[in-house]
Amino acid sequence: MEFKTVRKVIIAGAVIAAGTVGYMVSQQGDLGSSSEYSPIAYVPADSVIFSGQFEPFPLKDYLSSTMFAQTNMPDDLLEELDDSDDPKQRFLASLVTSYFTAARSVESFQTTFGLPDQIKTFVYAVGFMPVVRYQVTDEQGLWAVLDKAELDSGFKHEARTLGEFKYRAYTFDDTEKGEFFEVVVAYENGWATWTINTHANTPSDLALALAQTKPEASLEAAGVLESIQKKHGFIGSTLSYVDHKGIVTALTTAEGNRLAAMLTKAMEMDGSAAELDDIRTPECQAEMGAIAANWPRTVAGVRSADDLKITPERSYMKAALVVESNNQVVLDALTSMQGFIPSYLNETQVFGMGLGVDANKLGPALSSIWSNMLEPSYTCAPLVEMQAGIQEANPAALGMFTGMAQGVKGVAFGVQDFSISMDTAEPKLNSLEGIISLSAEEPAVLFNMAKAFAPPLAQIQLPSDGSPIDLSTIIPLPARA
Repeated sequence: MEFKTVRKVIIAGAVIAAGTVGYMVSQQGDLGSSSEYSPIAYVPADSVIFSGQFEPFPLKDYLSSTMFAQTNMPDDLLEELDDSDDPKQRFLASLVTSYFTAARSVESFQTTFGLPDQIKTFVYAVGFMPVVRYQVTDEQGLWAVLDKAELDSGFKHEARTLGEFKYRAYTFDDTEKGEFFEVVVAYENGWATWTINTHANTPSDLALALAQTKPEASLEAAGVLESIQKKHGFIGSTLSYVDHKGIVTALTTAEGNRLAAMLTKAMEMDGSAAELDDIRTPECQAEMGAIAANWPRTVAGVRSADDLKITPERSYMKAALVVESNNQVVLDALTSMQGFIPSYLNETQVFGMGLGVDANKLGPALSSIWSNMLEPSYTCAPLVEMQAGIQEANPAALGMFTGMAQGVKGVAFGVQDFSISMDTAEPKLNSLEGIISLSAEEPAVLFNMAKAFAPPLAQIQLPSDGSPIDLSTIIPLPARA
């Protein structure tokens, strides 16, 4: 495995961790505004991503209720990790092996990694440096896993200090041009911190990522989290967001925020300084900034304590994901398209998802959105090109599709129950109970249309009283319609 692949794995792991934290929810809190230690006081206000818990999450109960035990590492993964002479890859292989070994039980997992029964976790960014901070109860457990990986691979860390603060740096790349990439791990006062250190960030950026200095403008002082909570009716237990405006600023300016400055320096050092020149113009800054202002953030949170019920036997969590918009034309068009979501999605189940779209309103709504996108007169070259492409894609072509789907109000599916065997390297699905539904004004008409694409259905007539039909004799599936 080349280092580029290794680096992608590390960065992907940080992104996955950010997404995972968004699901770790708990009871209502006060967004860390107490006089006690507040992690968000160390989060820069210009962080383009954030996900954090403000009340302890019942980690042990959650892991126990979700059939956590994983007894074996997948054979293909084991073979790939073992087939390398690269100390860096062997180091990563040892960490993965430690994970699967510890994952044989909840207790072993917590002990190995020093994790408490109740945990807080925060994920954010200092520029493009991902920062993962979480509580640990055993500092030696954190270091023991890394020490074992070093012993197994021969890949060693460098012990460094910031004043009296100690941390480890694992150098995965160091070129003659001065480019380097390091994974940094630290522990202080019950908190573990993972981040990266590169040629594109400054020592002060690293100190900020390691929570050794506070930013001039912090997320806590900016009141961003309180604003999101109030606007969307979230309780204060956990919040996540992606800042679209901050990302656009980073792409269209050289030093508009911390992320922009790091991107600029990184591109200069690898010889691609002109890569963003076509959008780093005054016209693109203004016009792309206006678009981002209409779509400022994607946020996620929980709206009721009743949506958070976690016990050792069962976990129930329900969260809301919202793409913020200030474009009233688009909002009105989307509102007009609202269809039907079946009530079974509100009932207790393992997983459920529904899309309520009124197919009869789809064409007019998309035409309204299409016209709105063509209305601005752009001078930013990429936006002019995008607008030309949109103009060629006339939504009138959707007429044929909406004609075939006439009367459709939505689709949904839900999983009520399942069982999985973890006795082998590959998890085995033993049973699955679920439902898939299509809501329509005239479902029989759509069913008759479907017969043309599925000849075995031709002999079936839907009962007018809605009684179920056994399909197992026609279609080799254990299902009923």
